[in-house]
Amino acid sequence: MRLLWLGSLLVAGCLAVCACGPTPAPSHVRTEVRDLHEGQVVSGVPCLADDLPEHHIHVHLQIFLDGSPVVVPMGIGVGRPWGVEPDGFLATGSCFSWIHTHDTSGIVHIATPEQETFTFGQLFDVWGQPLRSGSALGYQGRSALLVNGQRVAGDPRHLPLVNLDSIVLELGRPPSGPIMKVFDGSMRS
Repeated sequence: MRLLWLGSLLVAGCLAVCACGPTPAPSHVRTEVRDLHEGQVVSGVPCLADDLPEHHIHVHLQIFLDGSPVVVPMGIGVGRPWGVEPDGFLATGSCFSWIHTHDTSGIVHIATPEQETFTFGQLFDVWGQPLRSGSALGYQGRSALLVNGQRVAGDPRHLPLVNLDSIVLELGRPPSGPIMKVFDGSMRS
């Protein structure tokens, strides 16, 4: 009887220790895009039905969760309904924000009537996803931001989006292999 009681106490103690241990990181993050409509302004960025302005720059965004790539979705900053070409390029929408994505390549397009600087925080606002130090896309914990391979400190919301920059957001463990991609000139506007 005493052995049974001791065994029960040991199992209960193990369960209590396991329940009190660190909370594991989520196995996924949220990437769905905000539903926008013509004329809507999010964080100072309008969604317009007119042709996109001619000043056009691009940044490349890669996101990793515990070393695994997370797809940057097409349709960030694009109002529905969408018209997608056979190759997966989002060609039409009810409106396009000055910050938007056409496909899942990670290329972020920034089109403005005059040269204007936008931030990583504005991209996430248009996307409809949260971004703070140590928190992005529903993930909370270790995070790192790299621009062109260099770690960037401070609030990620304030990072300026600069033409042809490669931005990497690491959530949790960093990837084990190389992550930098270079623009190859094959982007569509």
